[in-house]
Amino acid sequence: MDTIRRQLLAPLASLARKERVIVVSGARQTGKTTLCEFQLPGELRVPRAYVSFDDPDERLRFQKGAVSILESYDVPLVVLDEIQKTPFLFDPLKLVSDRTRKQGGKGPVFVLTGSSQFLLKKDVRETLAGRVSLLNLHPFSLSELSGSAGRSLLTRIFREKGMPREEPERIVAIPSERTRKATHLAAEHREWGGFPPVWHRKDREEKIRWLRDYRRTYLERDIADVGQVADLDMFALTQKILCARTGNTLSLSEVSRDVSLSVNTVKRYLGLLSRSFQCHLLPPFFENVGKRLVKSPKVFFSDPGLSRAILGEMSIGAGAAYESWVFSELMKWTALQTPEPELFYYRTAAGLEIDFLVAMRGNILPIEVKNRERISSIDGRGVETFLNEHPRATRLGLVVYTGRELAEVRNRVWAVPDWYLFGGVAEG
Repeated sequence: MDTIRRQLLAPLASLARKERVIVVSGARQTGKTTLCEFQLPGELRVPRAYVSFDDPDERLRFQKGAVSILESYDVPLVVLDEIQKTPFLFDPLKLVSDRTRKQGGKGPVFVLTGSSQFLLKKDVRETLAGRVSLLNLHPFSLSELSGSAGRSLLTRIFREKGMPREEPERIVAIPSERTRKATHLAAEHREWGGFPPVWHRKDREEKIRWLRDYRRTYLERDIADVGQVADLDMFALTQKILCARTGNTLSLSEVSRDVSLSVNTVKRYLGLLSRSFQCHLLPPFFENVGKRLVKSPKVFFSDPGLSRAILGEMSIGAGAAYESWVFSELMKWTALQTPEPELFYYRTAAGLEIDFLVAMRGNILPIEVKNRERISSIDGRGVETFLNEHPRATRLGLVVYTGRELAEVRNRVWAVPDWYLFGGVAEG
């Protein structure tokens, strides 16, 4: 597979033209090095220097004289990879950044990459407060794999504040062969996730082997970067139990009981998983009325391929797996928007539940998820109820499914194919 242009490249390049320090974080093997070492210099058309702190000799070299090394670079762009391994480097970066500003902004742009949010904890934020821009790189999105350059229906809905009038005709006009390829690509993405090395492997067994090796490396190497875990086997079991609950409301007490660990230990392990981008928590939507009684977040393991490696012979229900994939695509999309939208789920004591709410600039888009190829009007009933109860904040709602037709199934409620919503149709 040829190198895929990452959609984070444009905002990263824009920041690099005006900022001095940028942090690109994300799980290991999401493509941070390819993006920063190769794609970014090409986009900016500038030479770069590159240092990987996976190399212990480089860590030692910087320990002995970080400030002088940082000030010695005479290229416009310096990429410092795996920065979480050198927490001592943030104070020198602060010093060099401040000196550069006082000298009129002349000096290199430092792009830092890290596979753990550990480097973004409070003390690091305070060290570089006002001096650093933060970006997250996720595994491949469906639109990146398709080559649609982010031209998704979801983007158009928010841009035009409703369903564009031409959309029903637009989807019908797509040639059948392109539609077939789009649905096939979406199905593959739902099965294997978006880690780049998986998409560079054709054989099914090779994909599975890489994913299992990734999980093993994560446990043996990455966890050592983010915190002390005395018993890796119990940590791995906690990871598996949480992964099996993807798409469900999180109950720490239930997980604690299942793994025979204290609630505080489970909470700490959950924090490690979250800081290393293995799982994500989706908060419930709060209103200023007494309806919302559900206060626990939902937990999501967003990459289907990695979930397969974590669970082994265990399996996730098809509905929860599909909901987790949709969450992943929504999360990747929000990371590219300005301002970044917020994601929630919605559940009331009366039983009304909406899988996702996308909130941006005072507007809310309710999204229900159905893992099937056909949708009926009854599938949109909950979304319609939400629209009627929130008339000022909503213009339409969606029911996302695996089929091929775009249709209004209830008043202002549209059934939308997942591949079309997330930009799975190649340009052409």
